[in-house]
Amino acid sequence: MNKKLVAVAVAAGLALPVISAHAIEVAGKKLEVYGKMHLSIDLSDTDGLVTTDGLSVSSNSSRLGFKGELPAGDLKVVYQIESEVFFDEAGGKLANRNTYAGLKGSFGKFIVGNYDTPYKTVASKWGVFGDSVAERRSILGAGYKSGNKLNIRAENSMMYEMKSKTVNFQAMYAVDPQAGANGKVDDSQKNMTSLGLRYKSGPIWLGAAYESWKGHANLADATAMRLGAKYKMGSTQIGVIYETIDSSTVNEWKRDAYGVNAKFKISKKTDIRAQYLIVGDAQNVADTGATKLGLGVYHKLDKKAQLYVAYAATNNDANAKFQAVDGGHGDEVKTVNGGNPSSISVGMIYKF
Repeated sequence: MNKKLVAVAVAAGLALPVISAHAIEVAGKKLEVYGKMHLSIDLSDTDGLVTTDGLSVSSNSSRLGFKGELPAGDLKVVYQIESEVFFDEAGGKLANRNTYAGLKGSFGKFIVGNYDTPYKTVASKWGVFGDSVAERRSILGAGYKSGNKLNIRAENSMMYEMKSKTVNFQAMYAVDPQAGANGKVDDSQKNMTSLGLRYKSGPIWLGAAYESWKGHANLADATAMRLGAKYKMGSTQIGVIYETIDSSTVNEWKRDAYGVNAKFKISKKTDIRAQYLIVGDAQNVADTGATKLGLGVYHKLDKKAQLYVAYAATNNDANAKFQAVDGGHGDEVKTVNGGNPSSISVGMIYKF
C-alpha cells in the first residue's frame, strides 16, 4: 500500500473517538460522551380518567451526558453534565439530570451539584424494571394522594462517596433541595440529609438508606428508611425491600411499604421479571393502601441493546389513588380514588 495512504489511515484512526464499555472517549478520560435511549409504546387504562386512556408513545429518562476527570496535582477534578432527551416530543433541557463537579482521590469522591439522593439510589439498585411502566416509584416513595415525592434528585447538594469492590457508602447534605433555578441565596431552613450503604459480594446484594427532611414541600419535617436485599441462585435472582416514612405532621406520609421481586433467566439473552409492592394505610386515614404488580420479559440484542414487554397494574383501596406508572417513565398513568389503573408496554433500550 502507498506509504502516504498508510499515514493518512493511521492519522484518521487516531482521530476517532474510543468506545469504552460505558461511554465514548472523546479526549481520553478528560471527556467522555454517554447516553441512553429508552422508548416505548404503551397501552394504558386509568380506570377513571377516560381522556388519557389508550395508546401512548413515551421517552423514558432518555439522556445524553458528558463527564470526565481532569488532573489536579495528587487529586482529580471530576465533572458530569447530564441532560434528559425527550425523543417522543423532540425536546430537552440542559443539565436537568445528575450534574456535578468535585474532587476525587484516595479519600474517595466529594461532589457538589444536582444529584440522586442515596435514599433514591438504594431502591433503584434494588428494582428490576428501571423506568418502564412496571418500575417501583408509584409505590415506594409515594403517597396515597400526592404520588411519587421521595425519589428525588436533590438540588444544592454536597455528597461524599467512598467505594470498594464490595462496599459503597454515600452521605449527602442539601440546602434548599427543592429550590428550582431561582438565582437566590439558598434557604438553609429547608434541608435534607441522606445516607446510603450498599454491599455486594458474590450472590448477595444488601442496601440500606436513611433520609431526614426539614421543610419538604409535601412531607414537611420527616424521616424515611429503606432496607433491601437480593440473592442470586444460578439463573434466578430474588429480592425483598422494606420502606418506612414518618412525617411529623402529615398523615399521608406516615406509612410502611414492602416489596418482593425476581428475575428468571430462561436463555442466554432472555429473562422473565416480576415485582409485587404493597403499601399500607396511612396513619389515621382508613382505606389508603394499595398493591402493584409488575411483569416483564426482557431480551438482549447485544451488550448495549435490549427489547422488552412489560405490564403494570395497581389496585387501590377506596381512598387511595396510587398511579400505575409514576416516575422515571415519561408518560405517567394516573387514576382516581379507588381506581385500578394498568398499562402494557413494548420498549427498546440502548446504552452507550
